[in-house]
Amino acid sequence: MSGTSGPDPIVAELVETMRKLAGSHPGYRPVHAKGLVCAGTFRATAEAKRISRATHLQGQPVAAIVRFANSSGNPDAHDGQPSVRSLAVKLKLADGKIADILANSVDGFVARTPAEFLEFLRTQLPDPATGKPASDALPKFLGSHPAAAAFVGRLMQKPVPASYAQASYHAEHAFRFTAADGTSAFGRYHVIPEAGEAYLSPEDGAKRGANFLRDELQDRLRRGPVSFRLQLQIAGPGDPTDDVTALWPEDRRRVELGRLQITGIAPTGADDEKRLVFDPSNCPDGIEMSNDPILQARSAAYSISYGYRSRNQ
Repeated sequence: MSGTSGPDPIVAELVETMRKLAGSHPGYRPVHAKGLVCAGTFRATAEAKRISRATHLQGQPVAAIVRFANSSGNPDAHDGQPSVRSLAVKLKLADGKIADILANSVDGFVARTPAEFLEFLRTQLPDPATGKPASDALPKFLGSHPAAAAFVGRLMQKPVPASYAQASYHAEHAFRFTAADGTSAFGRYHVIPEAGEAYLSPEDGAKRGANFLRDELQDRLRRGPVSFRLQLQIAGPGDPTDDVTALWPEDRRRVELGRLQITGIAPTGADDEKRLVFDPSNCPDGIEMSNDPILQARSAAYSISYGYRSRNQ
């Protein structure tokens, strides 16, 4: 975690456990292994600069790299499998710095702390005697962790997107946004598709091709750009900003920060898959991390994971 001289042992064990669950796929991420890198632009609204002095929120167009992915650690996973999908955005700022935004197709997260997340992952490890996870391990965890059970319930309401371009994506973490006049507020990103939402049942998803999400997006982009609206949900008094499992009330104010427009598949996508790291701690001046323990642990986890990937392990 940040502020320590080395990786937190729990964070290192998280990465190792993810790798065990994914199986042997040298050179790939242990989660979100099957991805698609795209190119595009982001342009902020006039209202965005009143929320933060961050350079990408002042109204000028900013180049964007966007990665869509399944959550599985198997790079050959079928696109019709029920799972979380992700959208990661890397904005290239004029001063040479970057700003990363990460969001998932399910609001919230399954665990509040790295230790709790490790406990969740371990319920899915195979028993050496049977080669399969204990049948009661995950139900017991969900029974004693109501926020995790609620997260799984939200996933099963929208198990398979019909298109990467027709899913909403939600940042798990809160950040503090500070404007030029010094005013500040905590907020969470939400990325809303301009094409509207469309989801499939697991049965219908299984009937599609194994790579239908990639194929569909490629066909869609041939007809024109794919656009999303970047919104910020503002925390109200008493809303927790350090608990990734706690959703804020739906009636909290949302500010339209800007428009993300995807113009095509990146021609260097295969190389980008290996080298790119999307890290929510990449925050420009005007945006600060919260004390969320999952957020604080992510950069170290990505560093460990990238070390394996770069060595083709």
